[in-house]
Amino acid sequence: MKKKGMRILLAGLVSAFMITAFAGCGGNDDSDLDYGDQEFTVDFLTGDYAQQLTTDGAETVVGNVTITGEEGNYTVQVKQKEVVVNENYDGGYYIADRNMTSEYAFGSDVGLVIMKDGEPTLCDVPEFIESVQDDDTSLYTVYVMGDTVELILPLDPETMVSEN
Repeated sequence: MKKKGMRILLAGLVSAFMITAFAGCGGNDDSDLDYGDQEFTVDFLTGDYAQQLTTDGAETVVGNVTITGEEGNYTVQVKQKEVVVNENYDGGYYIADRNMTSEYAFGSDVGLVIMKDGEPTLCDVPEFIESVQDDDTSLYTVYVMGDTVELILPLDPETMVSEN
C-alpha cells in the first residue's frame, strides 16, 4: 500500500511540474508579436514597436546622430549625451556630454522618425541623413539590438523633465 501511495504522490508531483512548466506555451507572449503586416506609423514606432524592442533587450542610446556610408551599407554614429534633470537650470534640465561616440550598422528595416515643422514624421534614409547633417543640437533615442540600429526617434528633453 505504501508503494502505491508513493507512486500516486510522485505522479501528482510530475503532473504539477509539467503543468507549471508548460503553462505559458501557446499563449499570447508579447515577445513573439509579428509585425509583418503592420503599417509603420509614427504612433506605432514611438509606441508598441519601441516598447517591443526594449522588451526584447534592445539598448537605448541617446545623443546626436550622424550617418555615413552609402545605400545598403550605412553606419550610424551616436555622440552620446545624457539629459540630466536639474531644477537649477533653465527648463529644468541640462544636456551632459558623455564624451563617447558609438558606431552601429543599420538594420534591414530600420524605423526613422524626424521632427518636421514641430511634428514627428516618418522618413526614409536619404531624408534622415539630410535632416541630421550638420545638426549637433537635435537629440535622438537610438534603439540598438546587438550592434544593429533598429529604430531612431527624436528626443525632446522637456518630456523627460515632465516625467520626473
